[in-house]
Amino acid sequence: MSRSKSSTDLEVWERSLVRLGATNGAAEEIAQQIQDVILAQDLGEGCRLPSERDLAELLHTSRPTVSQAIRILIVRGLVESRRGSGAYVRRRPELSLATSMDLMLGVNVESVAHLADLRLWLEDAGVRAGVHQRTPEDLDVAQVALERLRASAASTASWLSADTAFHVALVGASHNPYLTSIFEGVHKTLMNYEYRHWVASGTVPAWLGRANAASLIALHEPILVAVRSRDEALAQAAVQVHHRAMQDHLARSQATSP
Repeated sequence: MSRSKSSTDLEVWERSLVRLGATNGAAEEIAQQIQDVILAQDLGEGCRLPSERDLAELLHTSRPTVSQAIRILIVRGLVESRRGSGAYVRRRPELSLATSMDLMLGVNVESVAHLADLRLWLEDAGVRAGVHQRTPEDLDVAQVALERLRASAASTASWLSADTAFHVALVGASHNPYLTSIFEGVHKTLMNYEYRHWVASGTVPAWLGRANAASLIALHEPILVAVRSRDEALAQAAVQVHHRAMQDHLARSQATSP
């Protein structure tokens, strides 16, 4: 087997993974196996998973099946995708909160509008605080996240991870870890709900196409500009513009739902 570079010794995966082949529900089983390895080996945040090719060889299955398994883990919030780099472990305290909210959505799908409102209120509070509390280091983190977002257009999985990183960076400038953690859980739950069909199918919604990259960045960059210039009113206005666009995307997602 030709081995790709990974932050985790591939032998750990060789010992832990059970060959599946092309069975029904293989993607779900693979996702569970990868999750079990991450937890059992206590793999830290930022640890790179083996490549899809290596995982496919270890499991005696196809790369598309492994890709689907990775997308399942992205939706769960345990893994993030970095375009052109691979999949990385993402373990955060807010995962339990996101799981609870995901269950609430499953029971009452109509409550998604309430969750969207909560996300808006949290981001508004965090960004307004960030206008006054942000440091040069906070701005650097947010700028890097924006560039990562810019490079993620036309890739649903990468966009999900990059979008979360950008918004969390701005709310994180408030230097309130509780607000930031709650916001991240809410944001991820809402994003995963919005993009669930495209993540599952490996497709890209029309508004996330490369031709729309500039307009997508135009929804995000003004928030960072306002925080950088310490303009609270401008920050609130930019957050509202982004919120309205997200509401439109949610409506389209619901219309696409089978």
